[in-house]
Amino acid sequence: MANIKSNIKNIRKTARRSARNKHDITASRSKIKQARNTPNTTNLAAAYKKIDSIASKRKIHKNKANRLKSRLAKANNRVAKTAVK
Repeated sequence: MANIKSNIKNIRKTARRSARNKHDITASRSKIKQARNTPNTTNLAAAYKKIDSIASKRKIHKNKANRLKSRLAKANNRVAKTAVK
């Protein structure tokens, strides 16, 4: 444990920020899983919105956000193609 007052405060700040980041990233994973398991436009839009939200807050890298969205779209298109046949 830190002895310096400012370090003690920094530890508290880091714990709060980590909890907030963890909550947002966990929520985004849930949205992504929903979009993968039951692919439809509403789930896809909700996942996109959550991914964009955490990417804009820099909780994940923008390239990772684009990669996740691309993979979701690809999976959604694959399901849509098989449904048409």
